[in-house]
Amino acid sequence: MKSLRFGDIIIFIFIILFSFLYAKTLIQNKSSKIIIDSYSKSLRYDLNTDREIIIEGLLGESKIIITNGNVRFSDSCCRDKLCVKAGVLKNAPIICMPNGISIRFEKNVENDIEIDSIVQ
Repeated sequence: MKSLRFGDIIIFIFIILFSFLYAKTLIQNKSSKIIIDSYSKSLRYDLNTDREIIIEGLLGESKIIITNGNVRFSDSCCRDKLCVKAGVLKNAPIICMPNGISIRFEKNVENDIEIDSIVQ
């Protein structure tokens, strides 16, 4: 078995440092705003402000709670209550299909790449 050379160790350290820096930027890019969509309107809220939101859906009212930067359905009038059982919103949206309400993170505009024009 070959022993590690000085260049191998430098490459290994570079890969580890790059991994930590990339993970740090992913953590910092988390959005601080959410968008709540219902059948009739779309609302935008800041995650840094604790609040209780009651929103009207197709079947009735759903209660959404924002605390400590986390958001979740607290109560809903749907039959199976899968939205309530889903818990805290991590990275995927929470949707109450029977009541027509969804919660999702707002996309960070400064990190989003858009194409202005195409030159041929």
